[in-house]
Amino acid sequence: MTSSKILSLPQAIDQAARWRAEGQRLVFTNGCFDIVHLGHIDYLEKARALGDKLVLGLNTDASVSRIKGPLRPVVNEQARSRMMAAMQFVDLVVLFDEPTPKELIEAIRPDILVKGDDYTVATIVGADFVLANGGSVETIPLVQGYSTTSLIERIKNSF
Repeated sequence: MTSSKILSLPQAIDQAARWRAEGQRLVFTNGCFDIVHLGHIDYLEKARALGDKLVLGLNTDASVSRIKGPLRPVVNEQARSRMMAAMQFVDLVVLFDEPTPKELIEAIRPDILVKGDDYTVATIVGADFVLANGGSVETIPLVQGYSTTSLIERIKNSF
């Protein structure tokens, strides 16, 4: 059941510790994932391929609104959580409300931190922590022509 992959922060910390004790390599990424599209699927699949378990930090509705504006998210956090958890290559979903995932990254302690190639290692929140703890930071090429913002604009312009 997909809801078993959606955990609170304390539950996520415990699960990450169990996986680490089993020798699993933890990959972490985060985002809003408001309107899921091909770019998201490609990105998450490639992120998961970098390790054994993919932990996804998902922005809460309030957090998305602060980042993207008052008309976002289009899809609420419960639905976004379920959709992300339904993906076979996502192993754990944990919501976060803070301005950045820094605290979440430090709590989960991933082996590999991943963002899209629109970031550099120097601009990825938590990169310094992961690198200082022996992990790695990777960027994944984004599928061109796919973004939630561009999809919303195309929909608005079609009316």
